[in-house]
Amino acid sequence: MSTGNPTVLLISDRDDQSRELGSWIGRVCTCRNVALDERPAGANAVAAVVTDVAFRDAAGIARLRSLLAPYRAAATPIMAVLRDNSHYGQVQAVALGATGVLPSTASSAEVCRAISEALGADIRAKPAHVAASTAEHVEQARLEFHTIFRAARCGEAFTRAEVENATGSVVEAVADGGIRRWLDIVWTYDNGTYQHCMLVTGLAAEFARSLGLSANDQKRLVRGALLHDLGKAKIPLSILNKPGRLEPAELTIMRTHPGIGHEILCGQGSYEPEILEVVLRHHELLDGSGYPDGLSGSQIGDLVRLTTICDVYAALIERRPYKQPMPPTRAFDILHGMGGKLEAALVRVFTRVAESSAAPVAA
Repeated sequence: MSTGNPTVLLISDRDDQSRELGSWIGRVCTCRNVALDERPAGANAVAAVVTDVAFRDAAGIARLRSLLAPYRAAATPIMAVLRDNSHYGQVQAVALGATGVLPSTASSAEVCRAISEALGADIRAKPAHVAASTAEHVEQARLEFHTIFRAARCGEAFTRAEVENATGSVVEAVADGGIRRWLDIVWTYDNGTYQHCMLVTGLAAEFARSLGLSANDQKRLVRGALLHDLGKAKIPLSILNKPGRLEPAELTIMRTHPGIGHEILCGQGSYEPEILEVVLRHHELLDGSGYPDGLSGSQIGDLVRLTTICDVYAALIERRPYKQPMPPTRAFDILHGMGGKLEAALVRVFTRVAESSAAPVAA
């Protein structure tokens, strides 16, 4: 198989989901998205086909069969992503010409791996940090975070490579476009948990640069920030997305997320103790008033102290439909006033991050 850039056709009847899947496929090769009611041209130029279509009605099945006919005739690999794992779905996919069937639980990364295998061993996914713009870096990081968070919610494994790819995307995006550009994009996210985690991660990348950390230490801080709220994947959405103050019982449940995230990450294996500590301890405060264990002072590691500053600041400036955003300057005043809870010397260095986050993006 040539090492050129093959084209994969993605046929889908749900545009919202296919955009994300198409972005992932774009890391392996060129992806052309086609709706079920479209008629693509150039069957000979397509190296593989992926279908993401529900087998709901005879008319839809007939349209898909017609779309796939030229690719079946050309012996083009066809992979069907099932909406469920029913025997009917598998049989229907094979009957339509699928040469491979992926279960409904398959992640976007798993679909990409299947495409790579179908096209040949010399096809490789492009590293997540290879992108043409800051916006693409940010979107790539969001997609990878989505895959990680979804896997955690479903009790599935996610790979260290996925975490490293997301980390690289964040570092590249902030280095290329600056923290304010990162924030302007992330502030548009509707999902509050994703917005918060991505805010914290971008701020951590800028904080690491302000501190003059080595490249490896920058990635270590960003990696910890990326995973710090992993346990929220298991918190009920009714609590996670509640528009307003949590009741005491709900707050008790919410405060279990550091322990849950720590358990999830321990189950994944191969993570450094300081990353595990960030996940478990990012709500601990120097004066002992934090949770889950009320640690204080020297009991709290350096990486945790850095992440907590980013976490508190991000919580203040995040934007929700039910909550007016706090101006970055006001948010920093609050951060600066948390004497005894956060390390004052680090907060002073964070001044540069806050100033950068408040500065408008140059036209």
